[in-house]
Amino acid sequence: MTATRDASSNFPWPPAIYLSALAIGFLLRWLEPLRVVESGAWRAASLAFGAALFIAGGAIALAAEWRFFRARTATLPTRPTTSIVATGIFGYTRNPMYLGMSLALASLGLLANSWWFLIALPLAVIAVTKLAIEREERYLEEKFGAEYQAFKAKVRRWF
Repeated sequence: MTATRDASSNFPWPPAIYLSALAIGFLLRWLEPLRVVESGAWRAASLAFGAALFIAGGAIALAAEWRFFRARTATLPTRPTTSIVATGIFGYTRNPMYLGMSLALASLGLLANSWWFLIALPLAVIAVTKLAIEREERYLEEKFGAEYQAFKAKVRRWF
């Protein structure tokens, strides 16, 4: 009889997916620039909006990390989850770290003035949903049962 692993995954899919999307975005931008805007006022506006998105994404992810730290539960899906965190940013989204990484990827499209990052974003979201979130949800339902189901019924997956 084999022991059941107490983690939702044995590979850290979310950071790997977002870093891959980032690397592919930079590579494609280098090979074939697809500009979001040309120059002038629209470029300045896209830089300002990109910076705001990056700050918002970082703040959301850091707020989630802080909640996990305070609850003394693991951030990485390769480690055991010891409690359901349902306060703070987790009262608005079940996946604030992934939301933060998504906002950061979108912001890079604007900051780097490249559609490639914006094209990579929905692909990264789909991959994270299929390879990480759905597995995490099954794991948390098995481990926490009704407590997680109540949280899931109350709070949306993304926002």
